[in-house]
Amino acid sequence: MAGVFDVWKPPGESEPLYSYSVITVESSPSMSWIHHRMPAILTSDEEIEEWLNFGETPLNKASKLIQPVTCIQSHPVSSVVNNSRHNSPECVKKIDPSKPKKSAGSAFMSAWLSKGAKVKSEAEPPEKKPKIS
Repeated sequence: MAGVFDVWKPPGESEPLYSYSVITVESSPSMSWIHHRMPAILTSDEEIEEWLNFGETPLNKASKLIQPVTCIQSHPVSSVVNNSRHNSPECVKKIDPSKPKKSAGSAFMSAWLSKGAKVKSEAEPPEKKPKIS
């Protein structure tokens, strides 16, 4: 992603402040259903090199690199991405949204219910068929 950065050194012996901002652009048609803006994505090694070589790349050439791209693919993922503490492969793993979600609570309840059915069947004596003489 294209971005800008700066390092501000305060007077005295204070620690420097590092800042970074991601540059956004109008969404490409394939992403506009999610949001009207998207990050400016650099799609090749050449574009990345030009962007990072900001001391020698003219501004007009650099500004042409920041545009909506259509090479992005998307797929549904788990709601674990909604929590910033999660940083695992599960955040990007493709899911099938038509399948019912299994939460820890629903898995516990299913196990508990099936255990109850098993215990009940073991506790009840089998039905006796009357003898026909």
